[in-house]
Amino acid sequence: MQELIKPNRRSTRGHGVSHRGPGELRGNLRRRHVAMPWGLANGGELSYDSDMTDDNTESDPQRPRKRWRKTRWFYGIVLSYFAITIAAGVWWSAYSHEKFNEAVDSIIASGQPLAWSDFAIEPVPDDQNAAILYTRAIEVPIVQDNSKVIRLVFAEFMEQRELEAHNVIHEFFKDREVRRKHAKELRKLMGMARQAFALCREARSLDKINWGIDFTRNAYELDLFGIQDHIRVAVLLSLAAVEAHDAGRDDDAVEYLRDILALGRALDTAPTAVHHLMSIAIHAHIDPALEQILPSIQVGDSPGRVKRENLRAFMSELLDTTQCSRGLTRALMGERSTGYDISQSILILKILDEQSSGVPGVKTYSVVSSSNPLLRSSFDFGVAPLFRLDAAWAIKHNDAYVRTSKLGTLPECRRSLRAPLKELDERVENLSFSQPLTTLLVPRLERMFELHHAAIARRRLSAAAIAVRMYKIDHGSRPESLEDLVPKYLLKVPQDPMDEPGKSIRYINDPETSRLYSVGQNGLDEQGVFDDLGEVDTKEILMFLIQRPRTDKKDSESDSDGGD
Repeated sequence: MQELIKPNRRSTRGHGVSHRGPGELRGNLRRRHVAMPWGLANGGELSYDSDMTDDNTESDPQRPRKRWRKTRWFYGIVLSYFAITIAAGVWWSAYSHEKFNEAVDSIIASGQPLAWSDFAIEPVPDDQNAAILYTRAIEVPIVQDNSKVIRLVFAEFMEQRELEAHNVIHEFFKDREVRRKHAKELRKLMGMARQAFALCREARSLDKINWGIDFTRNAYELDLFGIQDHIRVAVLLSLAAVEAHDAGRDDDAVEYLRDILALGRALDTAPTAVHHLMSIAIHAHIDPALEQILPSIQVGDSPGRVKRENLRAFMSELLDTTQCSRGLTRALMGERSTGYDISQSILILKILDEQSSGVPGVKTYSVVSSSNPLLRSSFDFGVAPLFRLDAAWAIKHNDAYVRTSKLGTLPECRRSLRAPLKELDERVENLSFSQPLTTLLVPRLERMFELHHAAIARRRLSAAAIAVRMYKIDHGSRPESLEDLVPKYLLKVPQDPMDEPGKSIRYINDPETSRLYSVGQNGLDEQGVFDDLGEVDTKEILMFLIQRPRTDKKDSESDSDGGD
């Protein structure tokens, strides 16, 4: 039996197997982790596979190659770097999304519009839309070709005074004697503007307004330059008011001023800063015209006199600044939406694509979204979080403007904006790569608050001036104080929006320079000074109840030179 299982030395030697016992051989193979195939051959003799020879086994790699042992630390560092970079990118992207959503979620939760498209309103039929009539009014030739018409009508007057066309209407407006001497030319000018006046009067009777703004486009793509033409209509209306008063038609004069007020209110319905600023500029033409009209205005039911109820209605409209305040808030919401839309366009890689305009030398551009996958992925991974974080800060900053717009006085607004504006100044001063959108999305808008509250102050001064005039008509003299007007002429003394909360507009009952005033932008009560020729922001806002004194030396010299 032992001979039967004894290996055949000759056969094994031919296969290259060493003379070792079976147990030793199996131990060797286990150490080498090689599975040995066993088989019986040569009449029951134990034989081995030829692949398991010592020569082949010793040639297989038993340990990592020497080169790999030297470079594996390098590959480990590279893999670790990529792993850390991917993890940091994922965290940075998630963090930027969290901050951006935090900025916009509070706006959405309050029900306020976020994107520009959120301002979209229902269409208004043309026959019910006041904006259509106002648009037609600015298309009247006297409005569109203002300078050309003035040069034709007032050529002789311009030559005498050595005036440019844009100063002619101002000369007629401020000097009653000039209006009297050139009444024929003035009536001709007013006749040419009659169509525009009729359209404004008709528009005032409509309560639906849609300026036709395309809310499907981004706010920064809108063309709003034509809005300034409405100021020309307001200038002509104010000149028509003083001309009507000179002619003894005080009822028409007041209605022209109410037309100006309605035009300004209509512009305040659009959610852009340009519309609100134009509304302020239009309303600024009311109080200088009213200053000329009120001292000698006639109230009553006789032809040419203004009816008391119409004058009261005008006074109530001046005191109702709800639409004006809403206009400021909507304008600032629009600015916030513009910043949001710009940030979204950047985050989806919208770019300007140059196109042919068909006009030699003129190029046009359209906004398209980049479809380059390499650019898209690189931007999303490396740059987008940076833009998103800066956009989140910009949205929060613009939202601070919106919240501040709901405050009632300029000092309150300045205190509310102190911290946001300080932070903005620091970011602009230390502008870095991490803040690419700060200067693009965050304009300084504190000046808009100053103009807004100054406009409200003028409206309240004008309303109080009407109440003082009505008191004088009834009592033969002006009141000793504004409290004497309550409650018959005013429900309460109007507050001064340029002063601290609770402070009223001021009144000086001087026989020669009786006037109302607001403390102005500096917030200091200077007793209604009017001969200060310093900077504008040091002056108070005045409303004279008699003829305004001439304090401008240049104006005085011009008047003396123009006398006959």
